[in-house]
Amino acid sequence: MSAIHLGGSRSLSPTPIVGQVVRAVLASGQAIHVGCARGADHAVIQSALSVPQGHSSLFVFAAFGPGGAGAWSGSAVCSVFMAACAGASVRWLAGGSLAVPLVARLMRRSRAALHGCSASAFFLASPGSPGSLAVAGHAVKSGQPVFAFCPSVPMPPRGCAVSGSSIGS
Repeated sequence: MSAIHLGGSRSLSPTPIVGQVVRAVLASGQAIHVGCARGADHAVIQSALSVPQGHSSLFVFAAFGPGGAGAWSGSAVCSVFMAACAGASVRWLAGGSLAVPLVARLMRRSRAALHGCSASAFFLASPGSPGSLAVAGHAVKSGQPVFAFCPSVPMPPRGCAVSGSSIGS
């Protein structure tokens, strides 16, 4: 089973596009790799858990431990625990031990989530989401196609090409 990495902004507001993409990925028979933060990661986890048997194709990469040690205010602790309880695969401390500084642990967690994926999609609260853009840069360097959804921006950023495709709902 191949995997698609889904992630994005911690400040992402609820948007239907996340659920549409999650359902399309799961319907295609691919697994989902996702991080452990609020915003986009939380929305991906919740969307996958709302699909029958979605938990079996969900792989969560947490920067904190199974008891919540190492979590911070931007962590989606409850969502990750719900995913674990539902039977999703959770890789605890995916960014390294608690001795690793938080920012480095978060980036290492994201790189672990990217590993082995055939593509990445990012849900951005704004075109300038620095953490998401850094992770997207790693995905590009590894040769993955990268897709970005920015529901709060009505037009693509200047210089970006747009191609039409539909995602089933």
